[in-house]
Amino acid sequence: MTTPTLQDRVASLPALPATPLVTVIVAVRDEARHITATLDAVRSQDWPREALEIVVADGRSTDDTRGLLSRIAERDPRVRLIDNPDRFVAHGLNRAIAVARGAVVVRVDGHCRIPPGYVRAAVAALRAGEAECAGGPVRTLATSAMGERIALAMSTRWGVGGATFRVTRERRLVDHLPFGAWRRETLVWLGGFDERFVRNQDDELSDRLRRAGGRILMLPDQVVDYWCRDALHALARQYFGYGRWKVHGIRARGGAPASMRHVVPAALLIALASGAALGAALRAPWLALTTPLTYLAFLVVATSAAAVVHGRRALGLPLVLPVLHGAYGAGFLLGLVTRRHAALAPGVEPAAPRLEEAA
Repeated sequence: MTTPTLQDRVASLPALPATPLVTVIVAVRDEARHITATLDAVRSQDWPREALEIVVADGRSTDDTRGLLSRIAERDPRVRLIDNPDRFVAHGLNRAIAVARGAVVVRVDGHCRIPPGYVRAAVAALRAGEAECAGGPVRTLATSAMGERIALAMSTRWGVGGATFRVTRERRLVDHLPFGAWRRETLVWLGGFDERFVRNQDDELSDRLRRAGGRILMLPDQVVDYWCRDALHALARQYFGYGRWKVHGIRARGGAPASMRHVVPAALLIALASGAALGAALRAPWLALTTPLTYLAFLVVATSAAAVVHGRRALGLPLVLPVLHGAYGAGFLLGLVTRRHAALAPGVEPAAPRLEEAA
């Protein structure tokens, strides 16, 4: 007997009503800088007030995030603040899902801004049976000159390869969306977010959904604004984590990388090291220079091509791209030799995917 796919299971559910109760979930920690704008965008959705609830899981913030959330919740009864003592994003999202009352769950980040019609468009796609997850692409924004350079690097194929939700604007099925909307039953069947993942928990959930037979639909007119890091060291830390946890995701699914773009930065670092070692061993300096010169040519081409569209903003790419690629590649290589999932804080043991039905 054929095992039903996730698509089959969702199709067997009763149809969603025209305006189902929707729960927007947010897991935050130290997001005082952006959380007010994030929640203002959610609270301003083109959706009936009585059919929207917002659950925010705060991971023991050390800044004024919790104070801001408390004041917003006092003014708007739709906002519910819950505690996330584990502090990790996946734990917070699962805690929010567990108490969600909505038939549809929409995930929003603490430093992003969804457009006014986001909930309505996502619910329409789910009601029509077009996909088991729906959401919009990402437009990366910044609040500083360096941040503008970083934002451009994160929004071009020269920086992030074929990350569809960052570089494409068309209605189509994709492999991943960071800010998805699902029927609540879908998340319960999948077991929620994998709490072993400090980073990439959304990417891992998307991979699990697709392997279960689900579809992810990108809604090109529902562009989500995302504020990127404003400093190179913060970008390096972020992409080092992305690279490391990408390996853990590949290992968890017992398969190969979903795309070769995931391994190219690591291959670049290996080529640099190998060329330097061979050049020294064989007393052939040209071997050590081959890979750096090739990458330099890539930077020239990338900057020139980006400048045609983005003008002077592209001049920062030769500074940002090596940091982005180098950090991701280094994280990927470390992930290859790290055999267990690492907890973010001492004394916290990572858990496998789990999500119980709310009482």
